[in-house]
Amino acid sequence: MVEIMLFNINGGNQMKNKIIIIIICTLLLLPVFSFSTIAGDPENPEVEDRIRDVLLFGLFPFLPQFNFKYVDIISAWIFEESDNPEYLYMNIKIRDLQDATEKYDAIYVISWAYNSATYSASVHISPEGATSLIAGPTDEEGNDYINYVVCEGDIDSINDIISWKIPKDTIGNPSIGNKITNIVPHTHLRYPESSGIPMVDLFKDLPWNAKITKDYQIEY
Repeated sequence: MVEIMLFNINGGNQMKNKIIIIIICTLLLLPVFSFSTIAGDPENPEVEDRIRDVLLFGLFPFLPQFNFKYVDIISAWIFEESDNPEYLYMNIKIRDLQDATEKYDAIYVISWAYNSATYSASVHISPEGATSLIAGPTDEEGNDYINYVVCEGDIDSINDIISWKIPKDTIGNPSIGNKITNIVPHTHLRYPESSGIPMVDLFKDLPWNAKITKDYQIEY
């Protein structure tokens, strides 16, 4: 009886050890699969920025920032749809997005890199309202478009989200398994061109202090 009891105990310990090893292996493998298969969304963005970090001239912190919530980035994410695999959806969430500004020209941009080339999606919102949503390849400095297309999309001031629906064949045609890297949302405030004042960025939100930055892997 004693021998049987000892056998059962040892067998139980061996089984426990096996279960623990299986659990550990599962936990180690799970993040790898999740990272490569789950698309970005508002709860799992590619970029999560800190708030109240708009900078004067893109250099100097200042307070208060209540009047600059409409250019304060919260997050940015990318996703695709299996029913529309020819499109890439870029999204940026702002603290308090406005359909029209009171004074400045607000510029909303998401920049990224793919296959050694740089791309951007952008839109301007001024006192007159919003321009068209556009996207395309940019120069090496990322300041100017080489060419661009007008995109479908949405400026949703209720949920504070701007979305671009971008044809993949206009942004390097990334395919399954390829990675979109260096994803950088940024916003800029300047006087409108109609003001006659030099178009200098007076305020900027850049994700230099972002909580999260990660790549996006093409799924479809």
